[in-house]
Amino acid sequence: MEGRSHLLIGLVAGVVFDSVTHISGNALTAGTIVTLPLLVSKAVYYGAVGFGALLPDIDNARSTLGHRFGIISKTIQGIAGHRTVFHSLLGLAVGSLLAIGLERVVIYLLGLRGYSAPAHVVGFSHVVFFGVLFGCVMHLLCDSLTYGGIPLFWPVKKRFGIPMDNKFRFRTGTWPEFLIVWGFMFVVAVCIWQGYVIL
Repeated sequence: MEGRSHLLIGLVAGVVFDSVTHISGNALTAGTIVTLPLLVSKAVYYGAVGFGALLPDIDNARSTLGHRFGIISKTIQGIAGHRTVFHSLLGLAVGSLLAIGLERVVIYLLGLRGYSAPAHVVGFSHVVFFGVLFGCVMHLLCDSLTYGGIPLFWPVKKRFGIPMDNKFRFRTGTWPEFLIVWGFMFVVAVCIWQGYVIL
C-alpha cells in the first residue's frame, strides 16, 4: 500500500485498538476529566501508531518514511531490499527486543547516575512501544492484502497474503486500495458515532 494509506488505516485502527485496551489512558467521553498528562498520552500514542504504520517501509528509499531518512533508507534498501526483514515476524520480534533493551539500558544508565526514571516517563515509553508495534502490525496486515504479499517468515522467501491466492489481491495504488482505506474509515467513523468505539 501507499504511505498515506498505511498512515490512515494505522491511525484509524489505532483508535479502535485504544478503545478496547485504553493503552493511552481513559477514553475521552463526556464524563472524563481531561488532564494534560492524558492529552499528552493520547498524542504520544497516536504519534507512535502513525510512525509505526510507516516504519516497515524504511527499507524503501522512495517511501514516505524513506524520503525522511534519506541515506539510511537507501543503505537499508541496498543491503536488505524492500519487503524483506522489515515485513516479517522476525523483524517485529527483533525490533521489539531492541526497543525493550534500549529502554532497560536507559533506565540502567540513569540508575548509575543516581536517577530513577519517573513512573510517568516509563508509562509513556510503554505507550510509545505498543503504539509503534501496533502500527507496524497494521502495516504488515495491509501489505498482505496486496498482490506482492509479505515474507512473513523471512528469511524464508515465500510470500503470504490475504487471501492466499494473489489473484484475489490488489496492486498498490489501484482503486481497490482506496476503496478499502475509505471503507474502513467510514465503518470506524460510524462505530464512533454509534458509541461502539470511544476515543
